[in-house]
Amino acid sequence: MLHALIEKLSDYPRFFLFCRGLFEANFTVIRKTITEYLGAGDGKRKVLDVACGPGAFSDLFPAHSYTGIDLNPKYIDFAKKNYKGDFTVQDARALSFPEAEFDAVLVYGLLHHLSDQDVIAVLEGMRRVLRPGGRALFIEDIPTSSSLNFVGHMLHWAENGHYIRPASDYRTLLAPFFRFEDEKEFRSGVCDYYMASVVTKPESAAESRTTQGS
Repeated sequence: MLHALIEKLSDYPRFFLFCRGLFEANFTVIRKTITEYLGAGDGKRKVLDVACGPGAFSDLFPAHSYTGIDLNPKYIDFAKKNYKGDFTVQDARALSFPEAEFDAVLVYGLLHHLSDQDVIAVLEGMRRVLRPGGRALFIEDIPTSSSLNFVGHMLHWAENGHYIRPASDYRTLLAPFFRFEDEKEFRSGVCDYYMASVVTKPESAAESRTTQGS
């Protein structure tokens, strides 16, 4: 019952931001990581924030170059009222954007909610909407490294993250679609994460024939 209550409360943007901000020191490490690997640049790059939640990281990018999507209408409504940028309700497994629409993609805390099959659908869509050589940054929950990190274990139990994987499993899922430029494991507050900075790989000839024949 407690799990169901927490899951219901997390559906509310302010509660989500308060709790995650509390346990992750106001996302200080996450924000620093995003800035380091994606950065604002010259403002001409188009950035897609996949599963943007309430839009907490949209202010790291120029508003005219930022697009955030999330499946939760409450999060998108909150983001539109409180942040600048283009926010829309959309399923990350079925991206509707044109091919090569974006220069960079951010994915924070999405894949550990999805089965391998759904993750592959997300990655296929991401590769399609990224320009050739476009960059993607993944930041995903991994199993808590310390048995003494009781709060970290509690957060993993409380949230709806049924597919929290070790770093090696995320790496295996990403490898067919992207070339790795950097990766590391780190801690944000009480939460352990795997980070991968990658660039798009072109579809192989076999993949192209499969796509054309379907």
